[in-house]
Amino acid sequence: MRRILAKTSYNLEHVSYLSHNGFHGFGELSRRGLSSLDELASSSGSYIQRVRDFERNGLSLTSIKREELQRLRAQIDELSRRYISNLNDDIMPLLFSETELVGLPPGFLKSLDKAENGKFKVTLRTHHVSPVLEHCKVGLTRRTVAVAYGRRCQVNLSVLESLVQLRHKFARLLGYSNYADYAVNHRMANSSSKVFEFLEDLSASLTDLATRELTMLKDLKKKEEGDFHFGIEDLLYYVKRVEEQQLNLDFGALKQYFPVNLVMSGILKICQDLFGLRFEEIIDAEVWHSDVQLYSVYALSSRELLGYFYLDMFSREGKYGHTCVVALQNGSSVNGARKIPVALLISQLQKEVGGHTGLLRFSEVVNLFHEFGHLVHHICNHASFARFSGLRLDPDFVEIPAQLLENWCYESFSLKLISGFHQDITKPIEDDTCKALKRWRCSFSALKLKQEILYCLFDQIIHSTENVDMVGLFQHLHPKVMLGLPMLEGTNPASCFPQCAIGYEAACYSRIWSEVFAADIFASKFRNDLFNQFAGMQFRNKVLAPGGAKDPIEILLDFLGREPSIQAFIDSKIESGL
Repeated sequence: MRRILAKTSYNLEHVSYLSHNGFHGFGELSRRGLSSLDELASSSGSYIQRVRDFERNGLSLTSIKREELQRLRAQIDELSRRYISNLNDDIMPLLFSETELVGLPPGFLKSLDKAENGKFKVTLRTHHVSPVLEHCKVGLTRRTVAVAYGRRCQVNLSVLESLVQLRHKFARLLGYSNYADYAVNHRMANSSSKVFEFLEDLSASLTDLATRELTMLKDLKKKEEGDFHFGIEDLLYYVKRVEEQQLNLDFGALKQYFPVNLVMSGILKICQDLFGLRFEEIIDAEVWHSDVQLYSVYALSSRELLGYFYLDMFSREGKYGHTCVVALQNGSSVNGARKIPVALLISQLQKEVGGHTGLLRFSEVVNLFHEFGHLVHHICNHASFARFSGLRLDPDFVEIPAQLLENWCYESFSLKLISGFHQDITKPIEDDTCKALKRWRCSFSALKLKQEILYCLFDQIIHSTENVDMVGLFQHLHPKVMLGLPMLEGTNPASCFPQCAIGYEAACYSRIWSEVFAADIFASKFRNDLFNQFAGMQFRNKVLAPGGAKDPIEILLDFLGREPSIQAFIDSKIESGL
């Protein structure tokens, strides 16, 4: 297993790879023995981007400036780690009596440590904060927890300010006016101004729906608590209350309808039928654990071998603790022969124990569909060059196929295909439950998205403008985006916003971007015919196959027959919401 994962280590160190191995990509031209100028021309745009990759890592700079670039990168990495370390070290708990935690499930209270005075310790970690904000009936407790959570790590404000200044220096050294332009230039969005336009258009389109949602929550609070001010700390609690009243969804009971083997066979069938594939398990394959399965993937019509994938699905001691797809080998063409792509899907599911079937939470089902989207994308990517195959794609584009496949988790026909009561799998989940899941997916989605857009705007502004008053910026943006709801007094979201510090700096918008365009694809091609094989094959050939060898906007234009739009996403929220 270690040898397999070692082959993919370059994915985790992409920037370092480019700067130290920049010219190796051009050597691939001679190794491949291109058979025609047309073949080269088809990927020329991507090789122009490859040159830009080198330039983004200092290729055109003098040796002195490259050294300065490396120093800035080291300082940026150090401050990013310090920001996260400060957050991890802020572990001071809040103390509450049992009466102050009324409404929380007994099992949650039982899991909490107690102080010497007998009060419960609530840490400022998501697994404690979220249940309190969702279930606690005591408004003062919710507010106390929300304020404490939002004022963590005040020292991180100065860390983020220094971090952003260094990023701007880094970008200017490479010829960009600011860090946001540097970060977005190689993505689908292409420019910071386009990101602002996208976020502002989306926020404005959601305003009417979000206003209706907020009015519903305010009315319920007034009914239950009287004329108390509705604050941002009340949002999760009253969303939960409305969902309980209107949806009648018991996710604990729902789990009984998702036996792991039935879900897995259903996902495999959906992917095969939709994309014209055939999966064959290779029995007695040499693998690193008895739980691991190996599959070959064939094109259904031509019987061409497209690739292989491993499934390592069950939890065990010492195993990597996340669910993800790892590219073990990217596909490519070498001297006229096709190098086959190989991928690994790792998950942490519970297997059958003592005769009891392993059952999946609904969130795990959705996650599996998402990862299978990545898996199919990796296998069906038919780019000629390894540099542009697999999942080495535009970061704004790579999540779109995975986001698309999640839609099959919320449609009655496909839900029945992957579900069955664990004691009698001939009994799938009921139609009313399927409808409730679809409504739950979109419940209060406008308010939730506006809150995410708020953080995306903050991220984009500080990385496109210098010397920003970060506290003042949040205070200005919060009521503007959140329909008049002010930021909690005394909080400073900039000090506890890890995505802005590492991993998604100037790119926090990207998750919403992918979801919006995945919604457009689903509504246009699949909503009225979930197993439209013609559309599925078109998607495989026009969207998945080109990989990074074709501009993502051109890919979507070719598949949709028009420019992508946010309207289908907005319509889906309006039609399916509460």
